Formats: sequence, structure tokens, C-alpha cells
Amino acid sequence: MPRSFAIERGDSVDAVVATIEQLFLVQDHDVRIMKFEREQRDLPKRKAEIEARLEGHRQALAQAKSAVQHKQADIKKVEVEIETRRDKIRKLREQQMQLKTNREFRAMEEEIRAVERDIAADEERVLMAMEEVDSLQQKVREREQQLRAEEESVQAEVDGIDQRGVALQAELDRVKAERARLAAEVDPAWLRNYERIMANRRDRALVPIENGTCTGCHMKLPPYICHEARRHQAIVTCEFCGRMLA
Repeated sequence: MPRSFAIERGDSVDAVVATIEQLFLVQDHDVRIMKFEREQRDLPKRKAEIEARLEGHRQALAQAKSAVQHKQADIKKVEVEIETRRDKIRKLREQQMQLKTNREFRAMEEEIRAVERDIAADEERVLMAMEEVDSLQQKVREREQQLRAEEESVQAEVDGIDQRGVALQAELDRVKAERARLAAEVDPAWLRNYERIMANRRDRALVPIENGTCTGCHMKLPPYICHEARRHQAIVTCEFCGRMLA
């Protein structure tokens, strides 16, 4: 069932209409205040989302550096193997000098040549790996450049959000002050009911009737409610959504 609240005796229809118009102004300011406050609440999330973009670039750079380190470690390992084989050749040469027969000498010479072939193969692996390192290091430089560019972009966006936050607070303070001034001129009975409904609805508490429909919930209203609202003799509320009707 709709509720109506009697207006103080002696109030003219013109005075009630003026109160409604004033209350619509208050509501316009409340809607703006809620919009600004929502934007304020969203600012930290926007900053976090922007700053999160850097993480992908940081990970890409870390992966590129890790690839260089792994390849350099592989090269070091092969170089150790090469040096080990060279030590083996030196020892074989020393042993070769003590051999008594040509057959033993030739057998050891063959063993030395086999080790030398292994060294040549390892040295080829090192050269190829070093070329890969050059390519990987170029990728690291590219990733570093991309990260620096992204850091500059993100910082500019974050600064913009911070500046928006300052401007938003100033505008919010101004609108709240203006809202307080307007609310002070509204009939207390209307204002109390309006603020109670607005606290519950969080969008609009006072809505016009259009074509016999509440524009707050878009439900068709009984004719007697529309008639009562048009008389401007009471605060009439929608029986469906509870908003004040004008």
C-alpha cells in the first residue's frame, strides 16, 4: 500500500511545488555526489590495474636474463670439459714419450686425435652458444627498453589518476556544500522522508510520474495515486518501490 504524509496546514500548492523543485535540485546534487564517490572508490583499483601491466614486462625481462644466464652456464660447463680434455692430451703426450714401440706410440696418437676431435666439437658448440648468447642479450636490451617505456607510461597514468583524485575531492567538497545549502531550504518533512528513501535506494528517492507510471520502478500506478500526487497536498510514495512521487 502507498503511504502519504500530510503537509503542514496552511502550505499552498505553489509552496509545495516549490519544495518539490528544490528537492529535485538536492537530488541532482546527491546523484552527482554518489557518482563522484564511486569514482573515488574506483581510483585505487584503476591504479592497481595500471601498475599490474608492469609485472608482465618485468617477468619478460627476468625470463630473458635467465635465458642468458643458463646459456652462459652451459658455455662454462663445456669450456671446463675442453680444459679437462686438454689436460688429458698433455698427460697422454707425457706418457707417449715413455713408450717403447711404434705400435704403442701410434695407438696413443690415435687416442690423442680422438680427444682433439672431441675438443673441436666442443669448441664448435661454444661458438654456437655464444651466438645464441648475443641474440639473447639483444632480447634483454629490447625487454629493458620496453620496460622503461612502460614504466614511463604507467607513471604518467598514475600521476593523472592522482591529479584526478585531487580535482575530484575539490569538486566533491563543492557539490556537498552546495547540496547542504539547498537542503536547508527544503521543508523538513519532505527532506526527512527523502533522505530515508535515498539511503535505502541509493539512486533516486523522488521521481516524477509519467503516463501513469512510476519512473523509479517503471510500474503502472493506480489512478488514485496519480491523482493524489498531482494534488500536492501530501507526500505520496509508490506502492511498489517506496519512492516519493511528484
